[in-house]
Amino acid sequence: MKKQTLKLFTISLIAFVIIVSVLLYFFSERFTRSWIPIDHGFGDTVALSPDDEKIVFPFYQSGDGALYQANLDGTEVVQLTYPRQNESHVHPRYSKSGEKLLFLSQEKTAESLNQSLYIMNKDGSDLTRISENQELIIDAIFSEDDQLIYYLGAKEYNSEGVGPKEGPVNVDLYAISVTGGNKERLTKTESLKKRSLSITDDGKRIGYVQVDEGDEGKSASSFFVYDKEKKEANMVKPSSTVASEHIYSGRISPDGSLIAFSAGSANPRKKSQTIYELYTMDVNGNQVEPVTSFRTFITEPTFFRASNRVLFIQDQSWTKGQANFKLWALDLNGERIKSITLQMPQFSGTAL
Repeated sequence: MKKQTLKLFTISLIAFVIIVSVLLYFFSERFTRSWIPIDHGFGDTVALSPDDEKIVFPFYQSGDGALYQANLDGTEVVQLTYPRQNESHVHPRYSKSGEKLLFLSQEKTAESLNQSLYIMNKDGSDLTRISENQELIIDAIFSEDDQLIYYLGAKEYNSEGVGPKEGPVNVDLYAISVTGGNKERLTKTESLKKRSLSITDDGKRIGYVQVDEGDEGKSASSFFVYDKEKKEANMVKPSSTVASEHIYSGRISPDGSLIAFSAGSANPRKKSQTIYELYTMDVNGNQVEPVTSFRTFITEPTFFRASNRVLFIQDQSWTKGQANFKLWALDLNGERIKSITLQMPQFSGTAL
């Protein structure tokens, strides 16, 4: 009798631990996406060189992500950075000239997240830290003349929040010189989140996705364009019901005429699931067109400069488990789709 009771207790305890673990994973990690643990493989950000020939991306080994450069077809992969243990290098961006790269050094603890801004040469040399110790940087890009860096900075890290209120919050847009001086705050909205920075080639408009707290405590995410001359940001709302107003990521095109964005909608095969597809619209929110139909999670659209194509990232395991990202390229009309397989060398991890 005692053995049977002990057996039932053990089974119940194991079931309880499994249920709690699943709930914690889904509610604190999966659905907020403020921190997606990646143990091994391609990360969820990518940079395309100004000549459309090279890409830079994070690749993870044992939970730590280093930056690599490759040809657009995934060949000739070269490691550029060497993070310390429990550190990842993410959100790489090329300068307009293509000679420099910036990225964020990401360190996560149980209670906080540190993300510092670095600049280096395109080959990984001359590494320089730009941000101050207390700053929490979300994303960053070079200005049109490579003399400034625009970045999204969070005021605090909320480890006890739920959904969009969890992680880096109270985010605004800033500008700083490439030497780290002349810091300027451009917006004063202190929104829950801002992400997906992009800039037009003339430098007059900066695009980003903003998440705010809506009615009844629900969050609402929208695409905004900041006009540098007017010093104001305006929402660009999709005029069509083809795409929902819940935008996860988006980029304004180099010529400023188009916006590519990832938006959520109900999965036609399973209405209880939300899927994210890629769409385009003009800068007034009109002419909304679907680009993909993967029924998973599409993010990080990146415009080519010499053709009407975009790079984007797909989470192949969306709604199923551990994130599994894959890189694709396709025409803006949805044709000539091509997966990019990265021919990775053996990882070698040493400290910065």
